[in-house]
Amino acid sequence: MPEVLLFVKEFELGSRLSSACVDKNKDVEFSDENTDPNSFSKLAKLAVVDMDEKQFSSVGLVAELKRRGLKVIGTMSKINNREQLKLRAAGCDVIIPRSSLIKNIPNLLDELLT
Repeated sequence: MPEVLLFVKEFELGSRLSSACVDKNKDVEFSDENTDPNSFSKLAKLAVVDMDEKQFSSVGLVAELKRRGLKVIGTMSKINNREQLKLRAAGCDVIIPRSSLIKNIPNLLDELLT
């Protein structure tokens, strides 16, 4: 059962994130805008959300993930203060630029899943 939900459409980013999670022995599941929140694994503890994708860039998704008790990592190519404040208020635990996400995901997994 997946511990990490990936809300990522871009193939390269998704495969690199998935690979980094598997390297840390974390099961991964890709989700999309049509995924029913009731179908999320009960073992899921973390969600990585690509906020550059229009389907995922809503505070509603972040709030729903937080309601389900998940830690949320939001990623964007360019982070601005207004978006960051809005996402933090919705429940994002970490907001990180895409350029440093892959490099930092092993540490984030350790920090947020322990």
